[in-house]
Amino acid sequence: MRYPFQSEHMSNHEISFNTDLSEPTRTRADFTYKITPTVISIVDTGLGKCSVAEDIEAVLRKIEYRHQGSISSFKIMCRDGKGFWHGVHGRAKQHPFSLCGKATREKPARSC
Repeated sequence: MRYPFQSEHMSNHEISFNTDLSEPTRTRADFTYKITPTVISIVDTGLGKCSVAEDIEAVLRKIEYRHQGSISSFKIMCRDGKGFWHGVHGRAKQHPFSLCGKATREKPARSC
């Protein structure tokens, strides 16, 4: 009997693993984040090659990859290297993600 994961030249005592898995998204920004049931808070550490604001789409794709599901229902906010919080908007490939709203040192109640 041959199982679906076995190649033709394998014996019944060998296991083969799919090593052709897609790699997680790489970002140029360095960041930390926290997820609550409704909000994702992203903090730029300032240690990356660019800021989170400049690399926001890759940052959000990486968070979505780690979260293992869509993050489209979350309110998203980002703290820049100077300590100001910004809302993040944009959810589709046709509309790029960007920071919005007036920057504030206080954590916003919600994103725009």
